[in-house]
Amino acid sequence: MKKSIRVWDLPTRIFHWLFAFTVIGSIMTIQLGEQQLHAYCGYTALILIFFRIIWGLIGPFHIRFVNFIPTWSKLRAYFQGISFGGLGHNPLGALSVIALIFMPLIQGLTGLFIDDDIAFTGPLSKYISNDLVSTLSSIHRINSNLIYGVIGLHVVAILYYLIFKRKNLIKPMIDGDQLLSEEHLEKKLLEPLPQSSKDDWRIRVLALFIVLSLSLIFWYFVLS
Repeated sequence: MKKSIRVWDLPTRIFHWLFAFTVIGSIMTIQLGEQQLHAYCGYTALILIFFRIIWGLIGPFHIRFVNFIPTWSKLRAYFQGISFGGLGHNPLGALSVIALIFMPLIQGLTGLFIDDDIAFTGPLSKYISNDLVSTLSSIHRINSNLIYGVIGLHVVAILYYLIFKRKNLIKPMIDGDQLLSEEHLEKKLLEPLPQSSKDDWRIRVLALFIVLSLSLIFWYFVLS
């Protein structure tokens, strides 16, 4: 007997897929030499990341950083089999999420200040020295390789769970629900204890308001 619990609210699911497509778009456009389209993908990714950070502070239960970022004791319990970790993300998955937010954040922010002296100049590069522009441009190039590595590990982890553990990590990010077995519920191997995330119209309106506000702020202070 399994129980279905709402883990990912609709705004979180939309963020996840939009962010994935934006990152893919960033990679494709830079490979094709489409610098301006690459920049637009980067701007979109930054707005989405800022949303995710805010949502990680005030959003539904399972999306909040405080409820899934692991402590050393939680990591140890997970590796010892004492705990299966939280719903949605186990402790290792949580670290992956942090990396997938932090590295693209660095990439997007440095992209605002780069100048390749050929086809693209970041909208904020004019406000800093040439030496700092050069430094941030170097960080932008180096960090891109790190992002490729983290994305590769993320895909490998998804395939590993699907093939070897028979656990589909993609489905909950589509329909929002995760199935819990009686073992999880009775032995209380999940930390924190299972509860559904709120996913009503109020949550969705709040998320839309945040995204629109961030978009306007970004346009006014960065692109105008």
